[in-house]
Parts: sequence; structure tokens; C-alpha cells
Amino acid sequence: MTNLEDAVNDAPRAPEFLGRLFAKVITENVVPLSEIGRLIYQGGEEPGCLLELGLAADVLGSTLEVMKSEKGDSVLNELCKSSNLRIEDFRPPNPNNSSRKLDKFI
Repeated sequence: MTNLEDAVNDAPRAPEFLGRLFAKVITENVVPLSEIGRLIYQGGEEPGCLLELGLAADVLGSTLEVMKSEKGDSVLNELCKSSNLRIEDFRPPNPNNSSRKLDKFI
């Protein structure tokens, strides 16, 4: 997570790939959504800078999108509910950095 800002320059789809990985570990009960959410929210070279840049929204949006497509709405809703994750907290402060993937889940 600390290198995601740099990785996006070389691999623009890095948030999507990371979201796929996170979705897999969440749905396989390896790491709970609440912990992944914390990592995403606090991630970046400086804590929280992924949130500022909109990358946190992209990663979480991709994660939720994959979970929904692979496990369905009911599993996604249950995982979100049990995690107590506030998805709207992952929206970047600057509306220009908004993630369309995340906005579908708010």
C-alpha cells in the first residue's frame, strides 16, 4: 500500500488488480473486510494519502465490485454489514478524484 502511488504511474490498473487480490482474501475468510478497509484507508507513503488522491476509493471500489460479481449481492451486503465499514468515508475530499466504482456502492 505504501508504494501504490508510484505503482500507478507504471501500472495504471494497479488499484483494480489490488482490489481483485483483496476480494479473494476477504471472500476466502483469510483477512476480514474491516482489516482490508483499515489498510486501504491508512495506506500510502504518508498515512491517508491514498484517500486524498482517490486511490483508496479505486481500490475499495474494485474490491467490492469483484466481491459482488463473484459472490453476489447478499454475500457482499453481509460482509459489508459485519465489517462496520463506512464506505462513504473512502470518498476523496476533492470531488474531482471521485471513483465511479466506489460511488456504485454508496
